[in-house]
Amino acid sequence: MSVRTAIGAVGGAGVSMGSVLWRDYAQMLGLAVAVLEHPDPEPAWSSVLAELARGMHASAVSLSQASYAKRTGRVVAWKSAHALSQDYLDALTTRQLRADNPLVAHYTSARDHTPLSASQIMGERSWLRSRSHRLARQTLGAHMLGIPLPAPAGVARGFVLHHPQDDFTAEELAYARRVQPLLISIDSHYSALARWRAAATCATPSCSAPSRVASVTDPVERAAEAGLTPRQLTVLTLLAEAMPATAIARRLHISPRTVHKHIEGIYRGLGTCDRLSAVMRAQSLGLLPPPSPDP
Repeated sequence: MSVRTAIGAVGGAGVSMGSVLWRDYAQMLGLAVAVLEHPDPEPAWSSVLAELARGMHASAVSLSQASYAKRTGRVVAWKSAHALSQDYLDALTTRQLRADNPLVAHYTSARDHTPLSASQIMGERSWLRSRSHRLARQTLGAHMLGIPLPAPAGVARGFVLHHPQDDFTAEELAYARRVQPLLISIDSHYSALARWRAAATCATPSCSAPSRVASVTDPVERAAEAGLTPRQLTVLTLLAEAMPATAIARRLHISPRTVHKHIEGIYRGLGTCDRLSAVMRAQSLGLLPPPSPDP
């Protein structure tokens, strides 16, 4: 995928940027393209978080998920100048929830998915007087900003960034809004890959003729043998669910044109020419679960 194609794939965020912010955005865009096309299906959050921290001048950044009603949460990945353990970060997330973290409260109750700082949500004076601010000041940084990702109702999932002293600037907020579609696309890609891998691991190749692909037990290796990229696998999985290209585009947060390009690559890799034969071929190679037997 070229950078030009990727720009069209994720769409704009309606934010005008200066030359410095555009350069930072272009670097994140290049990273997103590399992540989406990389053959390793494991989440490359460390590189994404590092680039996000650099572009936002953040002292710490994490990918977190939390339920405001249950007051429970966990940190999926993080980047910080200090060595932190998973247990410490999960416990800190719980403490923030009990201190009425404004980011979690806002993104679980409002339909607004705009990246916002805690002071924007609460008002600067209320934020500086809050328990959540005191806890943030004592731990990862005095000011927080959230970049939300799609999540089930009642759950906040997204990136939390910290500044040690000053609040986030207007330019940094503009950058956050601009890169949000890229981050959503990466997250959707990895979520779809995880679902595919779980299903494909249980799939049993049923080729009638001997096949080098069918003899490979790991689904990722089977896909590589078939010449399919991880990005194509996510599209293939949704093709098998009978989703049209427009629905696949919405699910993966890319353009329908990009979806059609991936479908063409799937057909070439599997040696097929239509959706049905591609799905059947993928099932025979153990890349998709076999069809359910008729009741």
